[in-house]
Amino acid sequence: MVAYVDLFKKIRKSLLTAAPSTTDEITQAVKDFFLSEFGSSHTVLCSGEASREFLTDVFISDFDPLKVVNNKNKMINIISDSFQIYMAVESELGGSGGSSPYGVMKNVIQDFIKLLSITSKHKVMVFTSLPYSGEKNHITNRANTLKEIYSRFQSNEAEILLVHLIGAKPVSTQVRAVVNQNSVSGFYLASRGIQCIEIKI
Repeated sequence: MVAYVDLFKKIRKSLLTAAPSTTDEITQAVKDFFLSEFGSSHTVLCSGEASREFLTDVFISDFDPLKVVNNKNKMINIISDSFQIYMAVESELGGSGGSSPYGVMKNVIQDFIKLLSITSKHKVMVFTSLPYSGEKNHITNRANTLKEIYSRFQSNEAEILLVHLIGAKPVSTQVRAVVNQNSVSGFYLASRGIQCIEIKI
């Protein structure tokens, strides 16, 4: 069983150590963390030189979904005795149309729905956001938006770790997530979105 508070602390420490500055670097740092943390005990699939993406940005399982069967003795043989997705991870740090508070969150929600649609023992959503003019507590507001969506989603029991990176918006460009001591926050979403609790560091 994953302890989400400990997992968040490890992700935060890994990002601060890597100190990525661009969206691509942050995305790669997230993938590198999960490869390092779970690669020796599980199959970890994500886009990159040594792997490829499968279903979610990072897919962690006790089987290789790309090698479920073989063709030994001219028969289709199922290789694994059981199939379990251990963890599904989505990362949305801007993307197309991510230049306004609404546009950024719309992209985040689309990936969050994908995460909710997958049967996985554990789930992690890494995301960024922008505040509306004069909006207070916008990070908590966005986490609560995801909680509310989760509470309305049918037949889903997994707990979810939300990892939020503060977003900055240079003039006339899309959001850029920021990694520093004060920019990485975490929230724990209880099963079925019953509650959303900020993880204190």
